[in-house]
Amino acid sequence: MKMNIKTIYKAILYILLLFPFAVSGQISQGGIPIQVQNLKSVSFDADLVVMPAVDNQKMRNMYSVTNQNRLKSFHFAHSFDVSLTAKNSGKWYTDGEVNIWQLRIRSSGAYSLNLILDQYNLPENARLFLISAKTGEIKGAYTSANNSDAQVFAIEPLEGDELLVQYEEPVNPVFPGNFRIIKVAHDFIGITGDHRPLGSSGACNVNVNCDPVPGTGEIRDAVCRVFVAGTDLCTGTLVNNTGLDGTPYLLTAFHCFFINNKIPTSSELEMLAQSSIFLFNYESPYCSSFDGDVSRSLSGSTMKASFDSLDFALVRLNTVPLYNYRPYLVGWNRKNTPPASSVSIHHPLGDIKKVATDKDAAVTGTFSSSYFKNGFWHVLKWENGVTEDGSSGGPLFDQNKQLVGTLTGGAANCTSPTNDYFEKFALAWDHRKETSKQLKVWLDPQNSNVEKLNGMSLYSGKDLCKPNTNFKDNDTYAAVPMLSGLTKKGYWSGSNTAGFTEFAEQYKFSNNCIVQGVTLGIARLKINPVYANSFIKVQVYQGINKPETLLYSESFDMHKFWNDAMNYLPFKSPVKTVGIFFVSYNISQMHEGDTLVVYMANRKADFTNSFYLKNQAGWSAYNSHNDYGYGSALLTELIACNIDDPTSIEEFKKDLTEARFFPNPISGSSFLNVQTVDQIDCLEDVTVSDLLGKKLDVPVTVKDSKSLSLNFSGKRPGIYFVHLVAGGRSITGKVAYVP
Repeated sequence: MKMNIKTIYKAILYILLLFPFAVSGQISQGGIPIQVQNLKSVSFDADLVVMPAVDNQKMRNMYSVTNQNRLKSFHFAHSFDVSLTAKNSGKWYTDGEVNIWQLRIRSSGAYSLNLILDQYNLPENARLFLISAKTGEIKGAYTSANNSDAQVFAIEPLEGDELLVQYEEPVNPVFPGNFRIIKVAHDFIGITGDHRPLGSSGACNVNVNCDPVPGTGEIRDAVCRVFVAGTDLCTGTLVNNTGLDGTPYLLTAFHCFFINNKIPTSSELEMLAQSSIFLFNYESPYCSSFDGDVSRSLSGSTMKASFDSLDFALVRLNTVPLYNYRPYLVGWNRKNTPPASSVSIHHPLGDIKKVATDKDAAVTGTFSSSYFKNGFWHVLKWENGVTEDGSSGGPLFDQNKQLVGTLTGGAANCTSPTNDYFEKFALAWDHRKETSKQLKVWLDPQNSNVEKLNGMSLYSGKDLCKPNTNFKDNDTYAAVPMLSGLTKKGYWSGSNTAGFTEFAEQYKFSNNCIVQGVTLGIARLKINPVYANSFIKVQVYQGINKPETLLYSESFDMHKFWNDAMNYLPFKSPVKTVGIFFVSYNISQMHEGDTLVVYMANRKADFTNSFYLKNQAGWSAYNSHNDYGYGSALLTELIACNIDDPTSIEEFKKDLTEARFFPNPISGSSFLNVQTVDQIDCLEDVTVSDLLGKKLDVPVTVKDSKSLSLNFSGKRPGIYFVHLVAGGRSITGKVAYVP
């Protein structure tokens, strides 16, 4: 069988010629699948598997009735058990260098489809992609980097009722790749689309970044959206432990893991944890509702403790969230004392992150006769916001922003924001003595018996990243047209015929910082299908009143962007800035017929400006181009890390630091350099361990008596501790490896 592979024109089947691409997923490696030209003799349906019919309305009615038990998980999909492999389904193609397997899966009428795989074990250089037939959205490439001990891998939904699975494997691999599709989930609600699913929750909900809710910045970053087994949505929270070792424990509700409203067996529970997906940073960058970025997700976890009568489940994520996820581990209070006031952060109906507040004290209560008596904090009435289906597992914080419970359910809604119930953290701590039914053994490995613990960022120093936007809470976002009389010449913040090709946002920092990436709020996106690639160039400049000195430049393929949503663009190399600087996007590499516009603040009677444009005459401020001098800002969110990285050993000594570990994170290279103030005592004493304390074999090269190089090549991405002795003192460095 012959095949024509075109790596220049990167598309799949005729359906993908009509739609733009968008790429996202669980630490995927990116890239575009190889195109396959099918022979005319091959039946078009030879690689198609069709699921049994699903009545969407009937399913919606069924789960609307069953949820009258007031549990607040959100069941959005019906799951089919299947067993689809490259040996029993689909079609293989080859060109002598790469073997390619394709399988189409259809479930008629589904708003989206998602898959769960087991036996997942890919060799090096193999790639797995999922592609939506409706939109051309691509998820992947998933590779050997996604291999895990459990060999279970879950992938988030793709819009539409048909998707294509494509597996690419080099000829003569080290070992044949393996995976089996075991579940296909049919979305009967509609949780994806242009607004994934922005605005689905009640209008009374409050976005987490609104000013009326001060002090939630750190605990906000601990909360994520949880996909359970491809069918249910809940909320979860990263939790700190007394070992302060950064173990990514996450607390949610036990009932999120129910199977058809039944308690799962221990083996089923473990499988459900392994096939869950955790999405971080899905939120509007400011107070108004704008669709968040969906690229920062992780697949898989291990169940550590759960108890049905108190409705809690503690899992450990299989992958440590990277620094650009801004992960925070919340502190907690295990005293059985009512919170004087309460805050809950959650994802109602899978919507962007919301917050509910109660200024009054919660009271002890019983959720229902099926649950532990007086085992819950009863929130009588929310003053701001509310919870809904999908909020289950969401945290309850006390007046000190310490975790005291997780949401089980209740009657609260926008019409009547009353009577919600949160499991008591104090009872989940050690009411049951079995290690699999208590929090204490996991969250207090030191056996310290402390009653309160502060939260901590998973990263510190140069790795501590925070979001930053110049949008104000009262700003309205718009794609503002550029008018000359009655003639439209394009947009001020994107494609236009007026000669503007680069657009920049000014950021003012009092200290140095490291820029790890930027998120663009894209308003208009259109790609001419004639061209295989269309790029924009993102650049960082130093400057005061305009961009001046170019510090960094990187091109990004527009096929990977989402329209009408935030799009996170991570930099391959972090960029160090000093004080005031600019981040821009240049559209000069786009083709005729392409369109890209970023939302801007549509300010009136506000002269504050941070938006700059460039044409052949050079850079100018936006407020110099309108008659009133009104200012604006681009809807961007900067991911900046607070650092003052020493540039020499002399500065390093002045800081009285015992050792310097760089680059940190280790990105774009596999080598970590270590410099010490004092002489390193013994090479044999240099060790590397992971978050669980397991020692790893990492090659060490001695440069001189005060410097080493460690090669992390082949290790999994994550957090590692480097231990050594210098000048008679034990030194430990915490580093992140992000190949």
